[in-house]
Amino acid sequence: MGDFKGHAMPGSCLLLIGIWWAFWALRRYFVCRRSGTRFVSTASYNCGWSCGRIGVIPIESLLKIGLSAFGMFAEITLNLPHLAMGIVQHATMYFFFMTSGVVDLCFHYGMPIPPGTDYAALALALTVEGLLFVNHLHGRSELDVQLHLLLSYVVFSTVLVLLLEIKFQRSALLSLARSYLTILQGSWFWAVGVILYGHGNPNTAWTGDKPMEVMQATIYFSWHAAVIFIIMLVITLIMSRIYRGEGPPYRNGAELPMTRLGNGNGKGVESYQPLTREFHDEESDIEFEQPVDKSQPTAS
Repeated sequence: MGDFKGHAMPGSCLLLIGIWWAFWALRRYFVCRRSGTRFVSTASYNCGWSCGRIGVIPIESLLKIGLSAFGMFAEITLNLPHLAMGIVQHATMYFFFMTSGVVDLCFHYGMPIPPGTDYAALALALTVEGLLFVNHLHGRSELDVQLHLLLSYVVFSTVLVLLLEIKFQRSALLSLARSYLTILQGSWFWAVGVILYGHGNPNTAWTGDKPMEVMQATIYFSWHAAVIFIIMLVITLIMSRIYRGEGPPYRNGAELPMTRLGNGNGKGVESYQPLTREFHDEESDIEFEQPVDKSQPTAS
């Protein structure tokens, strides 16, 4: 990973998986809103369209295993016979993501694994990634250390979101936060490669010995975060128009504090129910905006 291509490969993989999660989480959320059913997140998403045989193939799990295995194989074979400790660290990171894909595959085929293990395996892979990056900075320049620390902050934030998602699987916001942070990881991987190794030309790389470059890198990181957020917001607005159909505009309950979405009045219009003791704790979400099952009575 000590060159531009070594950063571009994991960055591309993370961008791909983050965009995949974002699209399918948004599609599932808006389909649930339109049908009046609850949104429930999953650690991995398969093709949700009528794709014939493709629709039942665990595409994400297979891609995660295949890409991770290829990355691990490339890191080791391209650096034989003398493997530097940094190369071993990179191969270890790929191994844990491959393990996460195997756990996803076990869930897909109904193996008797405790619920949430797929989330835990993914959180473990990200935790190992963060630890490796934090301990990957010995003898590096101040700029190099700052670039990898910013990446580590995003990685550990993703782990926190995943752990929350295990408890609050009905929160679409957490699923989108996971997607956003994963896309940010991939984008910043590319940025680190460009900053440290240039655009395919070492002469365009930053010097790494100027204090101002550390501040400049932090500003660029903030711009990455802002641009990705704006793009995801625009995509969300576009998909909301596509899946809303002819229904009424969405309301977020902000004008009715401590309320939750009801099942409507039978005319396709959404209504709100006050949060009362009749709802169990396990039904609670971080968001107050949530569709409920149509079998539940509407509060008068």
